[in-house]
Amino acid sequence: MDTVVISFSKGNYIITDPRRFTPYLSLFDPYNTDERIRFMQEYKGHKSYIQNPSPEYRKQGIIYPNLRIDEGFKRGVYSCDLKASISFPKMLWGHSFEEVTDGHYPIGVDLLIQRLKDMSVVVTKEAVFNARGQTINYCANVLFNSEPEARMFLGRMSKVSIGEWFENNARTFSNDGNAVRFRTDTFEIVFYLKYYDVLEKGNRAVSTRTTPQEKETVKRLLKAGGIPPVVRMEVRCNGSRSIRTHLRAALGIDKQYWTFQELFDTANSRRVLRYYWHKIIDDPLNHAVLSTISDEDTCLRVLGEFQGEKLRYISEAMGLFYFLKSLGVKGTREIVVLKQNRKAWYDKRKKIISFAKRFTKQDETLIDIVTKVLENKPTQLGLPL
Repeated sequence: MDTVVISFSKGNYIITDPRRFTPYLSLFDPYNTDERIRFMQEYKGHKSYIQNPSPEYRKQGIIYPNLRIDEGFKRGVYSCDLKASISFPKMLWGHSFEEVTDGHYPIGVDLLIQRLKDMSVVVTKEAVFNARGQTINYCANVLFNSEPEARMFLGRMSKVSIGEWFENNARTFSNDGNAVRFRTDTFEIVFYLKYYDVLEKGNRAVSTRTTPQEKETVKRLLKAGGIPPVVRMEVRCNGSRSIRTHLRAALGIDKQYWTFQELFDTANSRRVLRYYWHKIIDDPLNHAVLSTISDEDTCLRVLGEFQGEKLRYISEAMGLFYFLKSLGVKGTREIVVLKQNRKAWYDKRKKIISFAKRFTKQDETLIDIVTKVLENKPTQLGLPL
């Protein structure tokens, strides 16, 4: 787990210094008719109070959560929830290169309670355990054998597809690294070079709010020529509805909401990551894209097993297959739909799959590396810090 946003309902937290928030925390009395009318007229039923930690703490590698109190009155119901957003590993260690596990939970909860207290927010352990999850980022570090192999994997990932309802964006960084995102408004699956991402500026970085410790570590490793070839896989659910939907799909468990204690579960984290990884590799087209394929072997096999097939069929299937290799699933589909129609794509898709299974020689090394990591519990890789 990396970033998490949890929500405390009114009565489960105490603010000891309202002046720490912007604007100063000044809640209205929902039982006072005049105050309620004024709130509705002036703020249209919603007002937010923000408290972000001083940048000086981050410079020292001390990470505090970002806080927001949302005061609302809608359909006769008053709410006043406190939301805390924190990168759990950065809070623990000042960096997010390693993965947190169940064993880090007790010390992490104690530290979070102390950090909140420093920000004039008092909560109990029970309140933290039962806080509602609003955002959860599950992650896994995949260590490849070399940097070229890691970049090869990401290059091929940019050509796969996991459904038309996802937008597939491949981003090439100035340092020759890259990242691949599959995303909707409330959900993302991201693969990116973890260490190189730290060098990116502004919104070019996949991971936000990089710490000085992370930057210094990567600069030192870059100078020494020894950046670990780690690809980070992340599944990001943004919003309680997204958490409910995607954990129901991945875990087969339907809950109205998930508590922080329930979300902080190593086994479930791995199950969610495996579920979406298999949504990718179980598609025969994606599997063909991710597997290493020798063009020479493919052509020789076609020539050797040509008998019984019409040249026109073989030529079309081979052409479509190399469109797939070059342009990816999405690009190939767009060409077929443009030149013919959407219905034709399903016929062409079957033809590509049949060709790949019959004539191509595949090496599943890249697929196996990721699968093996996701099938095991997170371990501390002993990455350079």
